[in-house]
Amino acid sequence: MAEQPSYRVERINELIRRELVMLLKTATKDPRLQTVSVTDVLSSRDLSSAKVFYTVPESEQTTVEPLLNKASGFFRSRLSKTLDLRHTPALKFIFDPAPNTGAKIEDLLSKL
Repeated sequence: MAEQPSYRVERINELIRRELVMLLKTATKDPRLQTVSVTDVLSSRDLSSAKVFYTVPESEQTTVEPLLNKASGFFRSRLSKTLDLRHTPALKFIFDPAPNTGAKIEDLLSKL
């Protein structure tokens, strides 16, 4: 059974998520990254790594994931400047299919 993350880790997850949203909207020059929505961040207990879940239109998924993982160093350095943490976690971007699935289910239900 997995342990619940501590309140501190949850707070840091939310701070990282908010800051990544701002960085994606303001600091990135690549127009392909403008459609990325960060849905969740899950950090390890020792804050050495963080999984960043994101969503994009399915047609852009294959092009965006390599770009995000390549730019993870840029995002990590920008996070270290804005967040007051001793160690900034290493970021791994993972596609989150849940929002797209929900939209498909809603569309099917509306057709009934």
